[in-house]
Amino acid sequence: MENTNDLTFEKAYAALEETVDRMNAASVPLDELMKLYEQGMELAARCEKLLSGYEARLEKVSKAALAEAAAETPQELPVETEDDGEAPF
Repeated sequence: MENTNDLTFEKAYAALEETVDRMNAASVPLDELMKLYEQGMELAARCEKLLSGYEARLEKVSKAALAEAAAETPQELPVETEDDGEAPF
């Protein structure tokens, strides 16, 4: 397997699924099971890191879009009413 830091999310996730499938095989020796576990944890960490980065990018884009929309929205002017000093009832 290539370096986990070079994997895209899709490749890391697919490799993680494959690792879990191999771990679930009935005849995996304990030594290999530990290696697979370590590999799976590296892959899970890579997926989490990539997802966190995507989430941060989405928040940044969303905030920028909302700020732009707010700047383009005309502000409502207060409505002026005539006050003749009488109660409205």
